[in-house]
Amino acid sequence: ATEITLTSIASNALYGRGSSPDDALTLTVPDGKIVQPLVCNKATYAPHYYSTDGYAALGVVEFSDAQQLPVRYEQHTADKAWPRRITWTSSGSMDLYLLPAKVLRDGTEAYYALIGAAKVPPRYTFGFMASRWGWESRQYIEDTVHRFRSGKFPLDAIICDFEWFTTESDYKFTPTGKPTYHDFSYNPGTFDDPRKQLKAFADMGIRMGGIRKPRLGNSDLLSMARSKGWILTGGEPARGWPADFAGMYAKERCLNYSREDVRAWYSDNLKSFIEDGVSFWWNDEGETDYFTFHLWNSAQLDALRETKSDQRFYSLNRAWSPGMARLGATVWTGDVDPTWDELAKTPGMMLNWVLAGAPYVGCDTGGFTGQTNAALLTRWLQVAIFMPTMRVHSVLHATPHWPWLWGSEAEEAMRMALELRYRLIPYHYSLAHALYENYKQWIRPLVMDWPAEEATWTNTASWMDGEILVVPVLREDSSVEVYLPPGKWYPLAASSVTRGDGRPFDGGKKTKFTNVPLNQVPAYVRAGTVMPLAMGLQSTADLPGGPLEVQVYAGADGSFVLVEDDGETTKYEQGRVGKIKFSWSDSTEELSWDSDGFFLAAGERSFREIFLTVISPKGRRRSETYPLGIMGRIPINALHWVDAEASTPWSQEATAAAASN
Repeated sequence: ATEITLTSIASNALYGRGSSPDDALTLTVPDGKIVQPLVCNKATYAPHYYSTDGYAALGVVEFSDAQQLPVRYEQHTADKAWPRRITWTSSGSMDLYLLPAKVLRDGTEAYYALIGAAKVPPRYTFGFMASRWGWESRQYIEDTVHRFRSGKFPLDAIICDFEWFTTESDYKFTPTGKPTYHDFSYNPGTFDDPRKQLKAFADMGIRMGGIRKPRLGNSDLLSMARSKGWILTGGEPARGWPADFAGMYAKERCLNYSREDVRAWYSDNLKSFIEDGVSFWWNDEGETDYFTFHLWNSAQLDALRETKSDQRFYSLNRAWSPGMARLGATVWTGDVDPTWDELAKTPGMMLNWVLAGAPYVGCDTGGFTGQTNAALLTRWLQVAIFMPTMRVHSVLHATPHWPWLWGSEAEEAMRMALELRYRLIPYHYSLAHALYENYKQWIRPLVMDWPAEEATWTNTASWMDGEILVVPVLREDSSVEVYLPPGKWYPLAASSVTRGDGRPFDGGKKTKFTNVPLNQVPAYVRAGTVMPLAMGLQSTADLPGGPLEVQVYAGADGSFVLVEDDGETTKYEQGRVGKIKFSWSDSTEELSWDSDGFFLAAGERSFREIFLTVISPKGRRRSETYPLGIMGRIPINALHWVDAEASTPWSQEATAAAASN
């Protein structure tokens, strides 16, 4: 056994443990809390923290103990015998990495440098993904995607459950499986001509991802795998959090991915799907071992490299271990319930997971386990606008989370949310490149930017999306308390979803807003923000979709680096990218830009035209459209005034009902 004790100052706080529903509403580790690294449906904890003493820590052990790691840590309060301290313990040997860092931002960047740079996902994943359990037929799938297109609901991918590859679920199977079950096939009811169907979807700008389970259900395959010693002795814990080990299912049917021969065999069985046009994998129920998801993804990555060698790998996983993002693996927060309580915990789950080593987090928007409602689904979708992954999902017998099924008011509000997501594509995609190149956190808690502001220390109800401070409505009564740190803040003017009248707010206080309309979400940017936005996209395949709008929020100098590449391949890793740095001089009121790298690196998807919008306390000014060359400038005298958008009813009411402190 190993024990390491580190002393600490009395005011120390620990960030970056991971999270479960139990502690999603706080960012710090409580005194006396034992942090046990584990994976579970709706929970992942990592052997990591950042200490405000001025360092980050990562505990590394050689083996797992089923769903847990044989290492943990605990923060103790001071007593007569000891000062305040943190104790790491392991049942065997361990390595403890200590990374000096004065602030959380530096510590998190050092941690990501240690566990591996997060790969930039394919460009289509920055759009919207429609998922459900219950794609009942080929006709239903085709009718649904055509309804998205005809209804002008932007969409880049569909994600299919069991029904894409088999005709039944395997939850009640015994260890012997069933001879009629197909683990590596297509269900003829949904994909009777898969290559043709997937090609037709791709021509519409829509990809397909399929669910994968880490186990086998076919009797013959199970017999073969068992004869080779490929099967784990346990199974998958039941329920969500906390795990139900007594109700464990899929016993003696789960593959042991720690074996190289298992990974090679599994990889071979995926190659035909990739050749047919399946774009990515949705990996579910892999909490059979702490490292199952990592090793499982390694096998899937090998399959891609052996079929389409330069294509980017992408997967969506229910749990994770530190370092998976360097493979291209992303995560979602598990099988959440369709409740306002679960919605309120979603931002905190995301932020805690980001700090612990999972930078790309999504969720079952709207809730998975039962029937949701129009208001809850709409508010959840507004949260997902500003998450790395925007995806809906629903259980078999629930109403699918398609916008047109929830009444006209919710339908229009959800369309507006999707449109804003697609406006932000060039912004988010550039932030992903900054994360890959410099470990700069795209999604982060407010405490990372304002560590001296006590109101940010445990705030999980709002977060930074690049330079956007997001404060979504998380309550059924449509109220929200907004905290803006010191400085000048503008309502985000990228969409009518977040519209304001251009007047900046003074930060440093809290304000309560009531009766926020269903189609609105509070979001703010600081003076000096420079933001690139797309126009009129229904899919990332529509890029550029028109000229690039660059919005500037006046009051301070600012800059932003727009990054473009082909969106599909790994060539960006060899530097095949184009960068345009936009710089705003507030004193001369001029936007200028210059380029670096490969100009028009996105090919026909590259932006070739630009117009400038300047938001100031006086209103909005907009330029004409100009060619976007390798360098250029737009002075303020080239802009004209446009009609300012009226204040929204909720902002007017909130002004009168403000509760500031």
